[in-house]
Amino acid sequence: MKNLLLAFLLVCCCSMADASVLGVFEDTNFPIGISGERDGVHRMEVINGELYAATEKGIYIYSESSNSWSLWALEDVNVMDFKINGDEVVAIIVPQAQKGFRAVGLATLIRFNRNQSEWEEIMDAGMGYYYYDQFLTYVMRLAQHPSKPETLMVAAYPGIWISEDFGSTWNFKFDLLYSYNEHQFLGWHPTKDNAMFYTSESEALAAQILRSENGGNDWGIINPDPNGDNSCHNLAFDPDNDDHILYSGEGCIFESNDCGKTWHCVYRQESLNNETETEIGYAYNVMFDPENTNIVYCVGACSIHHDIHIFKSSDKGKTWARIARSDIFDTHEYWPYESVLFNGKIYLYMQKGVFSYNPNNNSGIEYIVTDSDNSAETFYDLSGRIVSNPQPGTIHIQCGKKIIVK
Repeated sequence: MKNLLLAFLLVCCCSMADASVLGVFEDTNFPIGISGERDGVHRMEVINGELYAATEKGIYIYSESSNSWSLWALEDVNVMDFKINGDEVVAIIVPQAQKGFRAVGLATLIRFNRNQSEWEEIMDAGMGYYYYDQFLTYVMRLAQHPSKPETLMVAAYPGIWISEDFGSTWNFKFDLLYSYNEHQFLGWHPTKDNAMFYTSESEALAAQILRSENGGNDWGIINPDPNGDNSCHNLAFDPDNDDHILYSGEGCIFESNDCGKTWHCVYRQESLNNETETEIGYAYNVMFDPENTNIVYCVGACSIHHDIHIFKSSDKGKTWARIARSDIFDTHEYWPYESVLFNGKIYLYMQKGVFSYNPNNNSGIEYIVTDSDNSAETFYDLSGRIVSNPQPGTIHIQCGKKIIVK
């Protein structure tokens, strides 16, 4: 029987009547010893139809059939990010003792062949500086061209660099010294070869989007919300419309209909410091569903209540509704660090491991009960509301499990 989770934790808190829960999450049995902190998994990505995770103990690959992970490359190496081109791999690594993106100042770019045991450093001499007697590199994010796998882009000191030979040589493109956020987007437009984007925030903590239309030779800085104080986290590109893009930020989701030149808000909560349980909080990853491109998902966390949220739009981001929530976390360290959409499920890394969520709510029923079983325990419907009289044949949440009433 699959291990089912009530909002990411393996606890059956039947006595927690005040813990509002929506949806059931499934443990993917991530290897023990990696998820000791929230940054045990630095990046998850779907490459060539496979789900990979860059972790503090190497690169892992997921098997959906066995619901398990196995080592793919770089055993016991602290990998921040990586890209694949055949048997060749380029990765950002940091010393094993360093934790997460706080260690970007000590990062190194390497390249290796999976069939060989050694790697080579491929840092350009300009990707670094001395701070007193310490040499710092500040390598932050790695991107790969969607149709030219040998072309890479890296956000590193003092800006953006591009390689057209999978890291053998690098060309400096743009001077960039903005603050770093773990949820930044760096990459190309999926269908417009020369359109490139990098999300950041200004010194005043306002959202900024760097945009190039000519392959990185020139960049413009766009302030989509000049009066706001939110970071711009991730971008999502509409598969049906080259010009339609969404971005997720702090307490907001913005939309562009001209390939990122101008933006307008489609969702905003009133205040990040006065959140309610129905608000998304810090909106991190935003993702179009490739099977139904009218559907978009957004994953976030509330800073006040420490809730984990998944929101869904059925009209390409025009309107949003919450489909999953947990409020049983009591520390920011449990915020979702990384999430991806893979084969119809949303996979999220948390401090306790990697979990999946089926937004269709058509799986994961753990057991059947009669309407009189465990009557003292609270029933919730799939919208998180307490149900006082559950009807036969209906699906509910009880004691951290998805059940069907008999």
